[in-house]
Amino acid sequence: MPSPSANPSTTSGKEYRAAGSLSSAILLAFTGGSLDAFIYINHGHVFATAMTGNGALLGVAILHHNYLQAFHHLLPIFGFSLGVFLATVLDNHRKHHTAVIGLLCEIFVLLIASFLPGRFPDFLFVPIIAIAAAFQVTIFHRVDSYTYFSTFMTGNLLYAVNGLYAAGDQRAEGRRRFFDLSSVILAFLVGAIAGAILAPRFLNHSLWFLSLPPIFVLARVIIRGDTALQPLKPR
Repeated sequence: MPSPSANPSTTSGKEYRAAGSLSSAILLAFTGGSLDAFIYINHGHVFATAMTGNGALLGVAILHHNYLQAFHHLLPIFGFSLGVFLATVLDNHRKHHTAVIGLLCEIFVLLIASFLPGRFPDFLFVPIIAIAAAFQVTIFHRVDSYTYFSTFMTGNLLYAVNGLYAAGDQRAEGRRRFFDLSSVILAFLVGAIAGAILAPRFLNHSLWFLSLPPIFVLARVIIRGDTALQPLKPR
C-alpha cells in the first residue's frame, strides 16, 4: 500500500510538501544533532539517534564482556526500531494530517521527558527519546526532490558528495543537492554543539529548548499546508 505522503492530492501530501522545504530540513537536522549530544552527555554516553554508533559500541562492550554497558546500547536500538515501526504504521494507514500527527507525537514526547527528574532511570529515558527521534527521521525524509536524514550524517554526506560530483557537469540539480545537504549537515553539527552546551546546564530541561525547532516546523506545516501544492521553483 503506498504511503499517503506520496500522493500530493491528499491532505497529508500537502503537509509533506510544506515540511519538505530546506528551512524545515535544517530545523529538524538541528534537533537530531542536539538530541544526540544531549543524550550522550547526560544519559550514559549512548546515542538517541545514531544507531550506527550504538551498534559499534555494543560490539565493543560485548567483546570486553561489559554486558551492562551492552544493555545500555541495546535499549536505544530497540526504542528506535519501535519508533520506526509506529511511524511507518502512521504514515501508511493515516489518511489525513500524517505530518502534523508525527510532529505532535515527537513534540509531546520531548516535552514530557523534559519534566522527568534527573534521577529518572537512563534505561527508560533513552529509549523514549529514541522513539521520538525515530518518528522524525521516518516521517520526514524528503527535501526538494531527494532524500535526506535529519538524525544522522552518513547518508547526507554520501548524497552531498554525489551532488558535488554531478555539479562538475554543470547540472543544476547536483549543485542544489550539494548546497542543501551541506546546509543540513552544518545544521546537525550546530545542533550537536547547542545540545552539548545546554545539557550540563539545564539537564532534562534542555528539552524545552530542543523541542522548539519541531514546533516551528509544525507551525510551518499548519500555516503553509494549504499552499504546498504549488510547484517548487528552481534556484
